[in-house]
Amino acid sequence: MPKFKKYLLISRYILSLSMFIGIYRFYHNKASAMIPLLILIFILLVNDYIRTTKLTIGSQYMCISLLFTICGATVLQYFINASGAGTIVYILLPLIEIFELKRISQKFLFFVHSFSLFVILILQIGIPNNWDRLTILSRAMLFYVAVISIAYFIKTVQIEKEEVNKLNKKLQLANIKLKQYNLEVEELTTAKERARVSQELHDSLGHYLMALTMHLEFAKKICETKPEKVKEIIVKCEDIAKSSISSLREIVDLLKEEREIVDFYGSIRKLINNFHLITDININFNADKNLDNLSPIIKSSIYKTIQEAITNSIKHGKSSEINITIFNKNENINLIIKNNGIRCDKIIKSNGLNGIDDRVRLLNGFANYSSSNNLGFSIDICIPIPMEEI
Repeated sequence: MPKFKKYLLISRYILSLSMFIGIYRFYHNKASAMIPLLILIFILLVNDYIRTTKLTIGSQYMCISLLFTICGATVLQYFINASGAGTIVYILLPLIEIFELKRISQKFLFFVHSFSLFVILILQIGIPNNWDRLTILSRAMLFYVAVISIAYFIKTVQIEKEEVNKLNKKLQLANIKLKQYNLEVEELTTAKERARVSQELHDSLGHYLMALTMHLEFAKKICETKPEKVKEIIVKCEDIAKSSISSLREIVDLLKEEREIVDFYGSIRKLINNFHLITDININFNADKNLDNLSPIIKSSIYKTIQEAITNSIKHGKSSEINITIFNKNENINLIIKNNGIRCDKIIKSNGLNGIDDRVRLLNGFANYSSSNNLGFSIDICIPIPMEEI
C-alpha cells in the first residue's frame, strides 16, 4: 500500500474515534439512536479499509464504495454536527480519492458530494433569507472551494511524485541497460580487434613464412647438385625473414590504422619476387596503369587478396603457375587470379577466403570462386570504384 493511502486510512481511524466520542456524548441517553450511528461508523471504517487496500483505482466497486462513504458521512454530519470538526474533515476526505477517478465517475461523485454538503448546510442553517445566514453559507462554500483546491493540489503533488518515481526507475533501468550496452560494445570491439589482428597475422606473416618454407625446401633439394645456388637462396631466405620481422613490427605498431600502400604496382611485384628463385613456380602479373590512383582501402584489399591467393595456390593447390590480372571495366576494378593447381571439388572457406569475402563485401563488391581439372582454382573479384575516384 502506498504511504499516502496508509496516512489517509490512519486519518480516518482518528476521525472515527472523534465521531465515536461525539456520538456517545450526545446520544448516550438514547440507545436507539446511538447504536445505529456507531454501527454506521464501524461499517464506514470497514468500507474505507477495503477500498484503500483491496479495490483497484477507478473500478466500479471503488466508485460504489466512495458513494457509500459520502452518503454515510453526510448522515453522520447531520446527526453529530455539534461534535466538532471531526465529521467535517471526514466528509471532505473523499475529495482526494475522487480526483483519482476517470472523468465520468469523477464528475458524478463530485456532484453527489457537493450536493450532499449543500443540503446539510441548508438543513443546519436554514434557507439563507437574511444576511447572517447568507454570510454563514458563503463562508462554508468558500471553505469548501478551498478544501477542493487543497485536495486537487495534494493529488497533483502525488501524481507528480509518482511520475518522478517512475522516471527515476526508468532512468535507473536505462542506466543499467547503458552499462550493459557499454560492456557489449567493449566486448564487440575487443572481438573485432582480435579478428583484425588474427587476419593481419594470417595475411602478412602467413605469406612470408610460406615463401621462406618454399625456399628452404628448394635449397634442400639442390644442396648437393647446385651448392653455388644454395648461398643465393639462403640470402633470399634471410631477406624474407627480415621482411617478416618488419611486417610483424608494422602489425604491432600500425594496427590502430590501416596501412596505406603508396607504390601499389611495386608492392605486388615485391610479393611475386619472394618466389622468383624457385624455378618450378611461375607467377604472371598484368595490370592496368594508374592503379595508384585508387583509394587506399581498395589497394589494401586487392594487395591482401593477391597475397592470400599466392599463399593458398602454393600451399594447398601445389600450383606451378599463377596468373594475376587487374583491369578497370565499366567503372569497376576486376581482379582475376587463376592457378593450375589441384582441383577442389568442394570449396571450404577458411580464414583466408573469409578474410577476402569480408574485405570485398566492405567495398560493396563480390567474389566468386571456382575450380576445375583444366583450370585449377580461380578467384574472380569485382569492386565498384567510388564516383569521386573516376
